[in-house]
Amino acid sequence: MKITFSFLWVYKIAFVFLFSGLFLAPVPSVYGQDTANTASPQVPVKKDTPAVPEISDIIPLAAKIEAKLALTEKSQKDTVNQKALKTQFAAVEKNIDSLTSEITDMESSDHVSVRALNEFKKSTLKVISTFKEANVPLSDAIKSIEDDRKGWLKEQENWLIWEDTLVVKNTPEVIQITFSNTLRNINTALSYIVPKLEELLQIQNNGYKLQPKLDSLQERFQALSDQTMQKVLIDESAPLFSSQYGDQFSPQLSKKTKDGFKLLALPHNFKWLSYFWMFIFELFVFLGIYLILKKYNSSIQDSTKYKFLANQELPTALFFSTTTMFLLFIDVEIPAIINLTSMVIIGVTFCALVSKVLQSWKKNLVYIFIAIVICTNFLVAINMPVPLFRLYVVLISLAIVILLAYWIRQSVSEKKPKLLTYMLSGFALYFGLVLLAEIVGKEVLAMFLFDSLIRSIVQIVVYGVYIFIIRGALEWLLIKLTYNREHVNDQDIRTSANRLSTFISILGAVFILIPQILITWGVFSSMKEANEQLMSFGFTIGSNNITVQIIITALCVLYGSYILSTVVTRFIMGEALNKKDIDKGARLSISQLLHYLIMFIGFMIAITLLGFDLTNFTIILSALGVGIGFGLQGLVNNFVSGLILLFERPIREGDSISAPGTPWSTVNKIGLRATRLTTFEQGDLIVPNSDFTSKNVTNWTLNNRRKNLILPIGVAYGSDIALVIKTLMEAGKANENLVKNSVPTVLFRSFGDSVLNFELRALAKDANSGLSITSSIYQDIYKRFDKANIQIAYPQLDVHLYNADKSNVAKTEPKAKDN
Repeated sequence: MKITFSFLWVYKIAFVFLFSGLFLAPVPSVYGQDTANTASPQVPVKKDTPAVPEISDIIPLAAKIEAKLALTEKSQKDTVNQKALKTQFAAVEKNIDSLTSEITDMESSDHVSVRALNEFKKSTLKVISTFKEANVPLSDAIKSIEDDRKGWLKEQENWLIWEDTLVVKNTPEVIQITFSNTLRNINTALSYIVPKLEELLQIQNNGYKLQPKLDSLQERFQALSDQTMQKVLIDESAPLFSSQYGDQFSPQLSKKTKDGFKLLALPHNFKWLSYFWMFIFELFVFLGIYLILKKYNSSIQDSTKYKFLANQELPTALFFSTTTMFLLFIDVEIPAIINLTSMVIIGVTFCALVSKVLQSWKKNLVYIFIAIVICTNFLVAINMPVPLFRLYVVLISLAIVILLAYWIRQSVSEKKPKLLTYMLSGFALYFGLVLLAEIVGKEVLAMFLFDSLIRSIVQIVVYGVYIFIIRGALEWLLIKLTYNREHVNDQDIRTSANRLSTFISILGAVFILIPQILITWGVFSSMKEANEQLMSFGFTIGSNNITVQIIITALCVLYGSYILSTVVTRFIMGEALNKKDIDKGARLSISQLLHYLIMFIGFMIAITLLGFDLTNFTIILSALGVGIGFGLQGLVNNFVSGLILLFERPIREGDSISAPGTPWSTVNKIGLRATRLTTFEQGDLIVPNSDFTSKNVTNWTLNNRRKNLILPIGVAYGSDIALVIKTLMEAGKANENLVKNSVPTVLFRSFGDSVLNFELRALAKDANSGLSITSSIYQDIYKRFDKANIQIAYPQLDVHLYNADKSNVAKTEPKAKDN
């Protein structure tokens, strides 16, 4: 018991010392606590002092300072243009004042359209963008000058320390003068920098005084936008057939209408130079399209699909140039009169283009629709008073509903496609809703629905015609580029043009049409905002954020790779290798391999764009190797066989082959999994590639296109054998489709039951023409046999009757009929 008690006390004493040591140990400084009273006081950090150079280094260092001073003088002259900055900020302030006045008028107005809000937001975003564009170079210049100032202050500090250390009683006079001159140069540099910095800071200070105005403008706009959207769904106006609505037709209404026409005039401060390049671009596109249509009118008219464009050079050029200007300068603020004029040009030229290709009722429909569009834009441009505009919307909506009802009835009676009937019914319900909203007093909702749908239809139709013209232009351009090239046919050109135009149309729809429609419906206010918001949608896979923009980019890379591979293989490779002594099969194999190579590179780039690590992708492929070994053996076998066929080329595209279970066929295309054959009946036969590497295949055109023809002929017994052989030889030599330097051979093969069997063997020039050559030789043989009185054998059977009973024979004879 005593020994145990002693050990317990030893443990307790050791624990007490250990626990006390933990509390008495100094706390590390990383925890940020005060350690001044601890047993280990911190050593104060000494300020870094520059190393004092040797006296021999002073003059070279002074020379560097002098060179640095010259660079500073030059750099201060090359800073931002202060005058231009002041002008930009003045323009921003003027635009802010104008927008403030505009939003004040909108706030006091009874009716604010969604289109007006979008235009206002677009103008506000443009002012904000200009404000930021002015501040970016200003901030960069201030930062650069401040860095220079700090650098010169550091030099000044260093040289003062060095002077205190090196300039003593017996210091050479040259060193003293050097220190004096260097410090004077440093002060000179600071005298350049500090005033310049002061001026830029003052400009920045004046510029940022506009920030509160911009913030206030945005807040007021947001409040007005929320209020307007609330009116769309909740607030009501006077019903159409109420006395309150009739009271709105006052003498002031006429004055407001007249004042609205003033809005069509160009602003008094309109700057033509701001739109100079836009007009020049439109003129350039117009002249280019017009001259091309004039010069190549006959070749374009050869295409039935695009003939109507060639017959109307002026409308086509005007439509395309004006639409292109709108697409490229879609976010540019254009005066109302120019915008309306462009809309009229597009509408009139569109009517002129479709008038030649549409039926009478469709043509009239287009004319009515374009008239409504132009009239609506005109009324919006002059800011037509609300009561009159409501009346206009009611009349147009009522007319459209009646017209659609008539077409629906006609569509049902004529049993036209149900989809057309459903579409017409949908539009009828939509305009019926607009009509009902106007009648009950929901004027904001009705005007929003009416204007948005009309503009959306215009955008879709104009975009469709624009893409149609682009497709025709691409097809014509490819035809001109591939003129007189044997390896290219018209079908390949149309296919390439369709694929390229489809690619362009999809990109245009994603980045232009869809954002513009969303802007029309008030979802976004500018094209830039719409694209940024749409492209930012996405999801997350692991650590990778997959957005719409990344997906579209990857798809564009894949589709672009496909188009590039098609163009390269059909045009570039075909043209390049056609000039060399390389046969068609080799050219096709090289083109096919190049196609797969480009597609593989495009696929890897797309995978990288999606954010997947190629190392991980390799691991995934390795894991899939196990599955391939079990479930995809046939697919891999066919894939490897396809590569063998492309490299070894035992069969080539265009070859004539036959195999057990495979009739005589022409190789159409060798793919990585299967080969497509075209049979004599013009059917497509799909054969796995492994069949050509594991089975016997007869290639009739591998080394040459010749083929031995064996024509069996039977003549009757008693025929002159020498004459038969001579006649067959003459028939073989007379055929022009046989190889001339190969003499036909005639063989007497055997004695048949009722025929003497001969064979004519001849070498045909082209194996693919074997059947037609055989047919022509047989026809010639028949004519020559007939002329030489050689009888062609036919089956004969002699029946001999032995010891026949005549009475039985008589019984079998038919009885004579009674007269």
